[in-house]
Amino acid sequence: MNKSRLLKFFLYICRHIIFSVYLMKYSYFFLSLMLIGCLSSAKQQKELSTENVSDTLVVVKDTENVDERRLKEAMTDALQKIRDSLYGKEGEYTYDFDTAEEGYAPIGVTIKMGKYTEGAYYAVIHAFDQAEALINLYDLDKGTVREKVSETLPLRADPSDTIFDANGDKVKDFVLRFYPSSGCCRRDIYHLYLSPEKKEGQLSYIELINPTFYPKEHLIRGIGYGWPGHVELYKYRWRGEELDTLEYILPDVATKGKTFLKGRNLYGFTKEKEIRLTKLPEEYQTVIGLDYF
Repeated sequence: MNKSRLLKFFLYICRHIIFSVYLMKYSYFFLSLMLIGCLSSAKQQKELSTENVSDTLVVVKDTENVDERRLKEAMTDALQKIRDSLYGKEGEYTYDFDTAEEGYAPIGVTIKMGKYTEGAYYAVIHAFDQAEALINLYDLDKGTVREKVSETLPLRADPSDTIFDANGDKVKDFVLRFYPSSGCCRRDIYHLYLSPEKKEGQLSYIELINPTFYPKEHLIRGIGYGWPGHVELYKYRWRGEELDTLEYILPDVATKGKTFLKGRNLYGFTKEKEIRLTKLPEEYQTVIGLDYF
């Protein structure tokens, strides 16, 4: 190879080396810009996402607080109406309580005035929106208002109340009744508060399912929770303010419900302890919901 060709080849190699270095320099530059851009975008996206979640949580929390507060405000308003014009009266009064808050429907209010005995008055107040009902029982004693019961129940459970002598001790008791929207079978729930007039402070309740009360006999008969043909009947007896279990009756699956089994323990039926019945005792014929048995 002569000197001229060698020189040209050398210059060709040099140009390619210089061009490659030039490209690498700007490649690193563009790669750096792209990396910075990606990191900035990810950081910004993370910050925006966090902000959105936070805002959503605040809105939900505020909504829950507003709903609860509005029910309590309606309850306070109802108590003021009792103090102003309803004390000493009997009857039921309904009205709408409007808090004038934009975007919220008025709260429905029902006031039930009654008396346990002569001169011993009570008030049951229902304050309800489109989702929940706040139900309170108050004793009214010579102008003094004392809260005895306070429960919040889903409005779709159709809550109601009644006052009567449930256990046959000649003292009126308070019952909250509701029907949960979920479940497979009949489930009429009672929260029974015994003798609210005679007790101080907040009361506790006895929960019963599908009961029928027999105060003259000091008994409760009822049906449990389950599918027809597999659910039990029960009988409880009052011992003061306590309940003793007397018996359970179950359809006999061996005869496809044509005969029955009676025992003291629901889950402890044995051949030695169970009693076989050819027909259902007459005393159970008046149990509410017997067709579910």
